[in-house]
Amino acid sequence: MARQLKSEPETPEAGSSPQIPNANEEANFLSHLNKLRTQQNRVAIKKAELDAERSVMNDMFNEAKGDGFKRKELQAILDDGKASVRDLVAEEERRAKLRRWAGLPAGAQPDLFGLGDGARDAVDADAEGYAMGRRGEDEVPPDWVSPAHHPDFSQGWRRAQTEMAAAYAKTPDAANDASEQEAAA
Repeated sequence: MARQLKSEPETPEAGSSPQIPNANEEANFLSHLNKLRTQQNRVAIKKAELDAERSVMNDMFNEAKGDGFKRKELQAILDDGKASVRDLVAEEERRAKLRRWAGLPAGAQPDLFGLGDGARDAVDADAEGYAMGRRGEDEVPPDWVSPAHHPDFSQGWRRAQTEMAAAYAKTPDAANDASEQEAAA
């Protein structure tokens, strides 16, 4: 580290030799000053680039706002994309705890429609059957669906299969196969 410049020259005391000034002190000071000026210019250039990129991002947010999306919503999703699952779970658990303390609902969705447990189980079984039917899975209810709700599960599964079959259009090859089978019969 370089020595600091002295504001006033000290007069040597009687009988001592005068202090020899550091000839490199000025050069050292100017060297640091030039390095700092160079870095300051680099920072200014990068700041201008950052401001330009922020302006582009603000324009994108404004365009999304025109389509009905709020900046806060989009920013929250972007921030969530950067966070780990563990961090998100911890944040949601803390938020739920604070909401309970405040006497607010903590996001328990089974109460969303005000259905009792029995009615909720039937709706859940039907929804699971529908989802499995759309995925093309077998009509085998998962373990959590009680035997009393197997008909609800099957109803949802059949509804999904019927919708998928109705949406299926015969391809020319399938039509030819069908006509060949009819001719063979």
